[in-house]
Amino acid sequence: MELEYKIVQSTTPHFAKSGNLKAVLDEEAQSGWQLVEKFDNYKIRLQRDISHRTGDATRTVDAYRTQVGLSNFVTYGTATFVTLAVVLVIFRLVGTF
Repeated sequence: MELEYKIVQSTTPHFAKSGNLKAVLDEEAQSGWQLVEKFDNYKIRLQRDISHRTGDATRTVDAYRTQVGLSNFVTYGTATFVTLAVVLVIFRLVGTF
């Protein structure tokens, strides 16, 4: 038996809720992936036998996805927007802008 591994991560604590973790693991199980380790609420490690590769082309879920939850673009874009808004408010209050 030859195994392959992958790490699935999220930019938010997606795996803190057991329902989210179960949903991701159920989707990954369709491709033969099994949980090996939960690092924290942001990352999990999965493994599967390489024999499961044969059906990857016909699956609805990408067997090699490594990101779940909100995309990095949404997370960091929102953080950037909020930071700029706070800075502008501070400059207005200080009167330097």
